[in-house]
Amino acid sequence: MSQSKQVASRKQEQMTLDLPGLSKVLAKFDGGAVCSDGGLLLLRKADACLGLAELASYAISDERRPEYVQHTVVDMLRQRIYGIAAGYEDCNDAGQLRVDAMHKLALGKDLVYGLALASQPSLSRFENNIDSTSNAALQKLLVHLFIKHTRKAPKVLRLAMDTTCDETYGSQQMTFYNGYYRAFCYAPLFIFTECGFPLCALLRPGNPNPIDDAKRMLKTVLHELRLSWPKIRIELTADAAFASSEMFDFLEAEGVTYFIAAAGHAGYSYHAEKTVFQCKKEFDEFGHPSPEVKRHSLAVNQQERKANWRMIEEKKRFASKAEGRVQELFEEHYGVKKFIEFQYRAREWSRDRRIICRVQVDQKGPDTRFVVTNATSMKARKIYQDKYCSRAQCENWIKDLKVYLKSGRTSCQEFEANQFRLMLHTFAYILMYFIKKRAQLREMTLDTFRLQLLKIGVLVEQKCREVRLHLASEFAWRDQFQVAWANT
Repeated sequence: MSQSKQVASRKQEQMTLDLPGLSKVLAKFDGGAVCSDGGLLLLRKADACLGLAELASYAISDERRPEYVQHTVVDMLRQRIYGIAAGYEDCNDAGQLRVDAMHKLALGKDLVYGLALASQPSLSRFENNIDSTSNAALQKLLVHLFIKHTRKAPKVLRLAMDTTCDETYGSQQMTFYNGYYRAFCYAPLFIFTECGFPLCALLRPGNPNPIDDAKRMLKTVLHELRLSWPKIRIELTADAAFASSEMFDFLEAEGVTYFIAAAGHAGYSYHAEKTVFQCKKEFDEFGHPSPEVKRHSLAVNQQERKANWRMIEEKKRFASKAEGRVQELFEEHYGVKKFIEFQYRAREWSRDRRIICRVQVDQKGPDTRFVVTNATSMKARKIYQDKYCSRAQCENWIKDLKVYLKSGRTSCQEFEANQFRLMLHTFAYILMYFIKKRAQLREMTLDTFRLQLLKIGVLVEQKCREVRLHLASEFAWRDQFQVAWANT
């Protein structure tokens, strides 16, 4: 049976639309070289300042015969990284974008006589030729970039470590079922600095050993940091998945101050029990009864706790401004909170360790959280609120990667190719992070960054001696773009 392939027609067909009260609207694709990614050169400028794509190309071996090469490694890196930042996360988009004027210009290609950019098959072959040695070198490049562009060595460097879930829907190599996430997936590991710069983006199988992988990557990161900054003090925050005696011993041997959450159990709850009953007594004295508490700080009736929570949430949802919504929210968040600390030694631990406990009692009942630390000079409240709670920001940075840059598109068959894809998305994140930092836009999400600084309508005009870009005159964030351009 014969097969046919649909090809987009270049015939200029006129489109019309009749709107009530207006003249007839006529539309036609005859505006010339008008592109929607007018801010793409901002990425190229940041790339030139960081040297990111060029340095990354040194870590990738190229076994092609030079006389037949049309697309260099650095050009394909830039094409993929800029495309991801602009919202084109798949290689499939290269078929349409390889002749786009702004994408060609960002790679330094002649708009008239220059070759089209790499096609989807070329980029796919490029990704699948990456090996573990290149990926390991690219991991180290993340640390080197941070060191190179940090003007002054910090006295204390605070790191946050976390993992996430990249669901898989095919037969990718090393994909397994993860009982915690209840899905077939990969489980990437990320390490960020306190300002949001990624020092590690490691793709792991779906059933990883969280401690071994974390130790291996932390050892590499710490070694590279201390080669340049021997006297730096390092702090690490992480969630309960990394709470183990093996991890504690490793961090203490490396001289790292850690603040790691710990899952509650009978041993911890025994030390917090007295404080829980004290908090409940104080809360009940204000006329806001909370669920009864039994031994080891647990609610007697868990169903009552869930019912109270559901009642509070429904009341918030249906409250109106006329009923005083702000006041209701304030009252319902009222609770008694206390901080305590104690020494504890589990059976597998080599010594006693300091445990910080936060106890809170409100209408939903008791809630206790525990943090293991080797810090000795700070009070319990300061450790929990100022040191540990800042870890939550790491989840926002991972969200930027997953939701806005689509780093979960790890759909290659080979595991190392998927690891390389994760690195490409991380490099796109770094370029956007660098521009946001220079333009004082750190609180902006990557999605907002893309809409306000990259997606600009532009008419590209090729002259004999120059290329003129006519950006949209009525661009809403014109001043903001000019500030970002001047400071990058």
